[in-house]
Amino acid sequence: MFRHPFYCFSLIGIYGTLCTYPSMTLGQDADAPIADKTLSTKKVNHPKFLNLRYDEDFSYLDDAAYEYEPDLFDPLKNIDLGNDWNLTLGGEFRFRMESETNKGFGATEPANDTFQLYRYMLHADFKYRKLMRVFVQGVAAFDEDRDLALRGIDENKWDLQQLFVDLRVLGEDLPLTLRVGRQDLSYGNQRFVSPLEWANTRRRFDGVKLFAKGKTWDVDMFFVKPVIVQRKQHDRYNEDFDFYGAYVTYKGIPNHGLDMFAFAINNTNKTVNPNGKVGDTTRYTLGARFWGKHGPLDCEAEIAGQWGTWAGDTIQAWSWTIDGGYTFAEVDWKPRVGVGFDWASGDENAFDGKVGTFDQLFPLGHKYLGFMDLIGRQNVNAVNVNLTAWPIAKKVQARVAYHTFWLNDEHDAIYSAGGGAGRRDIFGNSGREIGHELDLTVALKMDKYQSMLFGYSHFWDSTVIEQTGPSQDANLFYVQYQMKF
Repeated sequence: MFRHPFYCFSLIGIYGTLCTYPSMTLGQDADAPIADKTLSTKKVNHPKFLNLRYDEDFSYLDDAAYEYEPDLFDPLKNIDLGNDWNLTLGGEFRFRMESETNKGFGATEPANDTFQLYRYMLHADFKYRKLMRVFVQGVAAFDEDRDLALRGIDENKWDLQQLFVDLRVLGEDLPLTLRVGRQDLSYGNQRFVSPLEWANTRRRFDGVKLFAKGKTWDVDMFFVKPVIVQRKQHDRYNEDFDFYGAYVTYKGIPNHGLDMFAFAINNTNKTVNPNGKVGDTTRYTLGARFWGKHGPLDCEAEIAGQWGTWAGDTIQAWSWTIDGGYTFAEVDWKPRVGVGFDWASGDENAFDGKVGTFDQLFPLGHKYLGFMDLIGRQNVNAVNVNLTAWPIAKKVQARVAYHTFWLNDEHDAIYSAGGGAGRRDIFGNSGREIGHELDLTVALKMDKYQSMLFGYSHFWDSTVIEQTGPSQDANLFYVQYQMKF
């Protein structure tokens, strides 16, 4: 237990916080000339480590127009290799202990399972001016002391997380970029496409993407195949699954934004649809998202429709979301009170040749429908109320959320955060109320590199679960440590 050398990574971060001197940082030349701050026009608070590490920009290190505090890991960033090439190195370590009870509502043994997850990632980012780039990222993910069936997303030993090449196809002054290779994808608020950061193995795809980012518009077009994690051999993309589409963001409204998207999948793997038929799937998703902030108020709304065929049956499905909150900025701890509603259609008749179950595609369901991941955004009506506060500004965030779940259609199944179908009463005699979940989390930012997360969740079963099999309330407790550099 706890055999992996994560202590080394934590010591690196702690060492960094202790090695900052009044006039210099470890790794900085004491005799180097100090920049004339009268020339500085912008202040930057760096480093900032992002969910998509390839989006991090350390060019400020060579720009005299920026004023910043030197950092321990500056020598690893924006390294001049000569001939207009530079290199940035980085990585992370993450450890999480989880203890879950009755995640199968009492249908699995043992009822309790306590285990550890470890993840190591290192990356190198080579850039030639703005014309070309090669990004490579490796991953080593391990699970330990798992008593229940092993999950595919928990372990990926010494594999390739990302490897892609970027080319500015119209020259470095025009931001049209072609990306080819293995890559993370993330769009909008990650309800449909997410790298799934919560999982021990992040989701990624093999394929191509053409994208442009401007002051008013961002446009992405892609054609990819999902990569399948394989425990005993190198990961490989799913040859029978195509995922392609376009995502457009309009940024011309101050403090607001509008996304429009079209996704398509063509899956020739033989899968079972909600009507019990087996066959190929062709599914199209068209939708839009609007979000914004006005003073203390923030809001978000998203809607999508789906059509196509699955095993010969016609797909007709819908979903929509509305979410908002109010932040009391003048009050101690700056509390935000929020409320959200998710609606995703289900299949009303298992014998009518139609599929009404909405497909959530590749989401970060963990963020919206309970941290226990028992409920996915398919055949569900979900309401949540939440309260977020900062007991120590920018250091400690505390959050409580309460969720209530109902089936959208009582004839369809309960779907998990991974999209798997669970309990179902095709005759609709078990009602619609699934249950309620309480999530408590405390996030601690230890310093620029290190963070911790503590969480507890409880799920109360209700009518659908009680009448379709074993019914035991579920619990989840976890502690997570993460260090990035």
